[in-house]
Order: sequence, then structure tokens, then C-alpha cells
Amino acid sequence: MYLSRVPLDLSKRKTQIALASPNKFHGAVEESFSGSRERNLWRIDTLRGRTYLLLLSVSKPDLSGITEQFGNQDAAAETKEYTGLLERITEGSIWHFRLVANPVHSIKTEKGRGKVAAHITEKYQLEWLDSQAEKKGFRLIPNTACVRESNWKIFKKRNSNQKVQLLEVTFEGILQVQNVDVFQDALLHGIGRGKAYGMGLLTIAGTGA
Repeated sequence: MYLSRVPLDLSKRKTQIALASPNKFHGAVEESFSGSRERNLWRIDTLRGRTYLLLLSVSKPDLSGITEQFGNQDAAAETKEYTGLLERITEGSIWHFRLVANPVHSIKTEKGRGKVAAHITEKYQLEWLDSQAEKKGFRLIPNTACVRESNWKIFKKRNSNQKVQLLEVTFEGILQVQNVDVFQDALLHGIGRGKAYGMGLLTIAGTGA
């Protein structure tokens, strides 16, 4: 597994368009790999005033296309192996986390089908996160999880007039690992819906404790 980071140039018109229409980034990510298509996780991150595209992939990507379209020529893209971090995860270990996700719930309709709708309030977004934690092998340390940002993404699918409307929510906080295998699977395969459009990627960092 590889974790890559591409600094973005926010002055480029292509970057501005892609930030509003994540299908543009999705296409560039898919074109970074040769051979059979694999499910890759990606998201947009802001750190110390700079904006990046973060990409988790099975194969090592060719980031030249992403850099040419959206990148900052003054800052190099980076790719690092992800295995070392996975090996450091132990039962009971505590980590800072960030997750960009699409928290949703199902609403019953007259026809009996469940209609998927976004959780639009912070209370229910955090309840969704807590329920995901139970399924994904970790627990949230009380009073640490919060919603940093919440934005609607409304765009048309690539090569289609079909409109997509997704609520993108950024969570941060501190978690404790309870089941290593299940938690590692969540890191590798993501959490929730909208993975093709920059959602679902959970990342962790040491707490320094």
C-alpha cells in the first residue's frame, strides 16, 4: 500500500473547478494507474495553510498527470509506503484521526424502500461516526470527536448528465483501537459512501503520548 500527497495550486482554474466537482479529481486519480482498475481512496486536505490531494492506493501511482492539471510546481508530490504505519497498530493503541465522510441514514418511503438522506446536523453526524466506530474496530475517546467542516458537493457524473449531491463532512478527534484486523480494514477500504468522490479515507497519527 502507498500513501501519496500532491500539493494543489488553488490559483489554477482547473483546481478551482475540481474542488467543486470532485469527479474531476476522481478521473485524474484513476488515470494515475495502469492495468486493471483498483479501488483507491482519496480526499482533499488542508494543512498549515496548504491544500493537498491525499491518495491511498494498492499500487504506486504516477502523479505527473495530477500535478500537471492541479499541482503546485514549486512543491513536489510525495509517495510513501503505508505498511510501516499498519504494523504499528496494536489493540488499545490511541491515535489522532481525521475522516472525510458522507454520513447518511435510510428513510422509509410509502413503497417500503429506504431512501438515503444525509445527516445535516452535527449531533446526528457525530452519532453516525460513533456507530461506524463500533463496526470498524475502534472507539471514540469521549469528548474528543468533532466536526471540522461540512460542505455540499453538487455536480454531474463524468460523461453523464446525472446530478450527484453529497454532503462531505470532516471529522477529527482521538480514537482507541479495539480490533486490529477490523480497524486496519477500515483504513485500507474506507468508511461510508462516496469513496469515488473523495470521501471515506480515514487517516491516523500518533498522539505523542
